[in-house]
Amino acid sequence: MDEPDPRTQVRDAAMWSVRTFRANLLAFIALAAIVTAVQFLQQISLRPLNDVVNQCADPQTPGQQAACASALANQALTSGALTLLFAIVTIIVTVGVIRGALRATRGQLVGFDALFDGTNLGRYLLFQLVYAFLAGFGILLCILPGLLVIFFFQLGPYYVLDRGMGVREALVASAQVIRRNLAAAFLMTVLNALVLVLGGLFFGILTLLTLPFATLFTAYLYRTFNEEPVLG
Repeated sequence: MDEPDPRTQVRDAAMWSVRTFRANLLAFIALAAIVTAVQFLQQISLRPLNDVVNQCADPQTPGQQAACASALANQALTSGALTLLFAIVTIIVTVGVIRGALRATRGQLVGFDALFDGTNLGRYLLFQLVYAFLAGFGILLCILPGLLVIFFFQLGPYYVLDRGMGVREALVASAQVIRRNLAAAFLMTVLNALVLVLGGLFFGILTLLTLPFATLFTAYLYRTFNEEPVLG
């Protein structure tokens, strides 16, 4: 049996994603709006730290230097805690978009209730925390290991939410299926990265469009990589 052409897989995924997004426009925009709102609040929470950095750009006296050091330390601690909090909240609310995309691949109706479906939520959160730790540790080591972690384990959340896998199972399953579909997975990663970077423009407003598309696109390839039909 011939291997599928990666370019054809990616093209089909993109076409299906656009078509499905249009058919479920209001539901996906509503789900993505929650993520966008959380990210916007995160940006606002970092403004006090930016203000202190700007004010302390050039302290003139030892007293000013000491005051700036104290202010920077306090704001850095507060901002770090808020960043971690908002990152966790973002992970939680993003689950609604992923569930919506997985439902769409099964030909099911996509609704805002996907955000409140708690099935496998604990495993999903644990996976995301482990995934973030591994990626961050890998980047600190030498950047490349972190990029490899991000690449090979990126489908883990879909295995957790779709099949109820544990962390280790999802990591192994993701790595195996990515390894079997390296070319298409690479194209998927590049396109998703470009789409998500675009979503960060204009204060993150474009996330309303880019996040649903990227998630649908990934869900479609998740199905095809596992040789499962995509309905709808």
